[in-house]
Amino acid sequence: MTKLAIMSDLHIDLNHFGDFEIQTIKQLLQTQKIDHLHLAGDISNHFYSQTLPFVKELEKDVKVTYNLGNHDMLDLEEKQIQTLDFQTHEIGEASLLALHAWYDYSFSSQDPAKIERLKKTFWFDRRLQRLQDDPVIVQESLEKLHQTLTTLENQKLIVAMHFVPHQRFLMTHPRFAPFNAFLGSQKFHDLFVQHQIKDVAFGHAHRSFGDVSLDGVTYHSRPLGYIREWNLTIDFVNQHPEYNPTGSWNLSRRYNAIKHLKEFQDYKNRHLSKEFLNSMTIFEL
Repeated sequence: MTKLAIMSDLHIDLNHFGDFEIQTIKQLLQTQKIDHLHLAGDISNHFYSQTLPFVKELEKDVKVTYNLGNHDMLDLEEKQIQTLDFQTHEIGEASLLALHAWYDYSFSSQDPAKIERLKKTFWFDRRLQRLQDDPVIVQESLEKLHQTLTTLENQKLIVAMHFVPHQRFLMTHPRFAPFNAFLGSQKFHDLFVQHQIKDVAFGHAHRSFGDVSLDGVTYHSRPLGYIREWNLTIDFVNQHPEYNPTGSWNLSRRYNAIKHLKEFQDYKNRHLSKEFLNSMTIFEL
């Protein structure tokens, strides 16, 4: 039996991963007897200086593969992005298909011109140099996905991708709803249903949905996200209301009030392994 773990949205630079965080992941992988770790995008903002050394360090103990998220693409040219897309890995008696995916604005009812302005003003991807328009990137990805899934028919297959494949996982808060335009596309789900794919893991939205079955496809969503969003951070603030006297639910404000406290750092270190474990989807193959 081979054990596969999938994680996403580690953001090791923004989350200030150091030796302790890396050793905690490595120890967890050993404890869980993981043979293969797949990182489903947003490992860091700097592919060469941070992501690759991180992957190489983990590879001392376990097989590691990955697909890209939007943050991973910051230092990469389009040719490199395409080369790393649509990788297939044999794991035990199954295959893992890893693709980046992308978004086509279809999760939003806003005018496309307004979406473009929003992207150029606020969204991280304004810093990327993709060579085609977003809907075109999605269409080409869908065409290649259809071809690849056709080739892999009659195999036990798990799909890992970064972007959101179903509207079930969109943001509902009015403040954040406009950014649904940049989450993904329902068209990926339509292809998964057509090809009878059973398991798909994804991230990007920084909200954990666990395992959700839709039209015969089970989606696995457990992104780690930013430290201000972690359960251990939220739990610490809730247990210590003195550090949040206004009762604010602004995650950045709550985290900034505690991040330098030794009491919080000790708490984080005690609970970090559990946070990582809750952000893993594990398959026994």
